[in-house]
Amino acid sequence: MDLELRWREVEAAIEAENAKPAPEDGHAPVSGAGVGERETDTLTRPEFGAAGAAAETMAEVYTEAPGGATVAEVEGQDVGAESAMPPPVMPEIVHGTDDRVRVNNTTAYPYRTICHLEITAANGRSYIGSGAFIGPRVVLTAGHCIYIHADGGWARSVRVIPGRNGSSKPYGEAVGTNYRSVKGWTQSRNSDYDYGVIILPTALGNTVGWMGLADLAFTSLMGLNVNNSGYPGDKPYGTQWWNSNNILAVTGRRLYYRIDTMGGQSGSPVWRFKDGNRHIVGIHTTGGTFNGATRVNEDVFKNLVAWKGL
Repeated sequence: MDLELRWREVEAAIEAENAKPAPEDGHAPVSGAGVGERETDTLTRPEFGAAGAAAETMAEVYTEAPGGATVAEVEGQDVGAESAMPPPVMPEIVHGTDDRVRVNNTTAYPYRTICHLEITAANGRSYIGSGAFIGPRVVLTAGHCIYIHADGGWARSVRVIPGRNGSSKPYGEAVGTNYRSVKGWTQSRNSDYDYGVIILPTALGNTVGWMGLADLAFTSLMGLNVNNSGYPGDKPYGTQWWNSNNILAVTGRRLYYRIDTMGGQSGSPVWRFKDGNRHIVGIHTTGGTFNGATRVNEDVFKNLVAWKGL
């Protein structure tokens, strides 16, 4: 596409984004419950995270790729990147060649903290999604994985399977029916507020660990090379796939990138790996010319910190 024409489209998208009214009290927390089965480089906020009792974080940097090759997580660096906003939200897509790599060793940290979600909506419909532990009992995901407007609101239940690898469930599973999200999603259905958590009855996070959270400045986020891993629906069921790319656009509430994703990866973590530490900076939610995430900004960070201790 002609660059000048493309930039006109980008500018128009930015103007439309800026003109979109923010819902009143969009980040105000809301609680929900299902009725299904139950089981008896500059941080503007402090780091939160833990590797879990069995983790050896400094040694667990790699995941095995097909064919026995080894792929390292990317370490984020501030590099040159175009400042651009995408057109309106579209389904998640693969950009050009599918660069996703299957995570064969899902018991390695941080991949064991990433979860396959089997979602039963309020009206009984079934969906899949992804999530990641941020505390002993708390799994971060997209708001639309736990509050589905078209299917009756709060999910009936969500089966959480950390580190799933096809039919293998190395850490078992737990069923969550207790949720938190915000008014901007549950009441306004605004993708800028598309995030929430599942609160589990069992502390699986103490076994698998969890990644940290970070509210990074705009200058740290633009051009940052970030990781994403989740459970896409176009791959063999229950398999985890990783990809990375630079953040190409940043707004107050959104991040955009060309990380390859497909449906089922919604709710998966977008994280920075730096100096042996991992911090989630976004929650993957949308697709289009660029795929995108809800940004862990100050308001999101505050809510997640409050929820992670539940």
